[in-house]
Amino acid sequence: MPPDSYLLVGNLRDFTDSVWGSLKITDALFPASTVVAAVLRYRRRGQASRLRRSTLLRRYTIATTVTAAALLTLTLVKGGFRTAYESMQGSYTHTCVTPMYTVFGTFYYDCIRGAETFTPEVGQRIEAWMTADHTARMAADADTLLPDTAVRRHVIIILAESLESWVLERTVEGQELTPRLNALLRDSLTIYAPHILSQAKGGRSIDAQLMINAGLLPIASGAYSLKYPHTTYPSLAEAMRAEYGADAVRAYALTGDKPMVWNQAVIDPALGYDSLIAKASFVNDEPVGPSYRPQIGDVSLLRQITEKIVRGEVWDTRRHMLLQCVTYSGHFPFALPERLREVRFSDRYPERMRDYMATARYTDRAIGLFVDRLRAAGVYDNTLVVITGDHEGLGEMRRAWCESAGGRDLVADRPMVPFIVLNAPRGMRVEAVGGQVDIYPTLLRLLGLRRYAWRGMGRSLTDPTHPPVAVDPYGTIYGRTDSVAAPTLQRLKEAWPVSDAIIRYDYLKRSSKKK
Repeated sequence: MPPDSYLLVGNLRDFTDSVWGSLKITDALFPASTVVAAVLRYRRRGQASRLRRSTLLRRYTIATTVTAAALLTLTLVKGGFRTAYESMQGSYTHTCVTPMYTVFGTFYYDCIRGAETFTPEVGQRIEAWMTADHTARMAADADTLLPDTAVRRHVIIILAESLESWVLERTVEGQELTPRLNALLRDSLTIYAPHILSQAKGGRSIDAQLMINAGLLPIASGAYSLKYPHTTYPSLAEAMRAEYGADAVRAYALTGDKPMVWNQAVIDPALGYDSLIAKASFVNDEPVGPSYRPQIGDVSLLRQITEKIVRGEVWDTRRHMLLQCVTYSGHFPFALPERLREVRFSDRYPERMRDYMATARYTDRAIGLFVDRLRAAGVYDNTLVVITGDHEGLGEMRRAWCESAGGRDLVADRPMVPFIVLNAPRGMRVEAVGGQVDIYPTLLRLLGLRRYAWRGMGRSLTDPTHPPVAVDPYGTIYGRTDSVAAPTLQRLKEAWPVSDAIIRYDYLKRSSKKK
């Protein structure tokens, strides 16, 4: 295990079903190889005793040298140890690097990264990127949505676990997968962008919170909330305070998880939230997931959040409110009790895919009821309600689902999450590809937050000059690359290491001291 991952061990207590569900038959080769080696060693124990110790040592040395040479050659072909190691720092494969490169390789990588210090060259690289990005923003046309018209006082963000765009506006075997969201999409004051690239890495859900709240991209390796919890982060909450005054804004993060998961108890205040309302504050009266460790279902969680709003526990009509609600039900392996399933599908679809679609329908119901309750409570009219998936949810299953008989023309072959804004100043549909990092500047625009200096590393999705592309953690570009200039594409790629350096070296604090 990477050293910092020991801080995440407690997370596994709530995600045991995900660990077991991610196992494949090929994983049995690891314990099987140990058993086979032990049996062979036992059967040949007499032969080994007759061999001279020097002979055994020579054989061992030769075998180790040959294996090490082969692995070294393969690593060099991949561009060297660091390049090969970092090429696996995606949202799923980051857990594989230690088994592949051993714990010593992981310690070595952490050592070489930890030995890096802030230099004038690093600062110049960051400044060069920010200057080029600022120039591009200044050259852009005005936003299609005027920030000073129909500005909402409050914003509620719903981070729906593993919700992907392809389930929206779809009917399968005569059953609408997301009927309530589909109805909301047809509202004249709804903004919908279906092609938002999932850019989360090793931090998964907490990476989504970084991009949406701070407009920064995930770090190169690991979870920023564990490695750099005390970095100075810009945030949507601080942008609201800059606009309206520190005492005029209240921000609450609400989740069914425990505070220790992803180190939320520390990172949420760093992102500007006044309080974290976590697992102990909710009654699990509608459990989902495996029976041995059930989690609170989305319907119950969002209902109880509404009750807290009505009671004034997390809402103050005299102030500008920011609420972030993190759901759970869509978590792998999509275990939803039969009594909560509104839709059922034939064996034409893979079993896990059937579970995913049923879970999406359940989350859809939860959000629909939540919006209804906000309206009944008189909260909706002055509130921007943002709904998005925290990250893609299929992983290695995507290819199999896309090739299955039922999923071939249904499941998206790209990891896209929806971005929906209800009660926006004006409705629109954005078909161009964007990234999760674009959500932060979009919210700044929609909320009319002009005074805050940090505009994020993305671009507002409502801006007609927004490049119709996004870059994933591996540097792959999605979207219409033929319509984007080469310097812009290069700047989007360079945003990843620049963001890593901003977080790693607490650059925003450094730059503020200079001023």
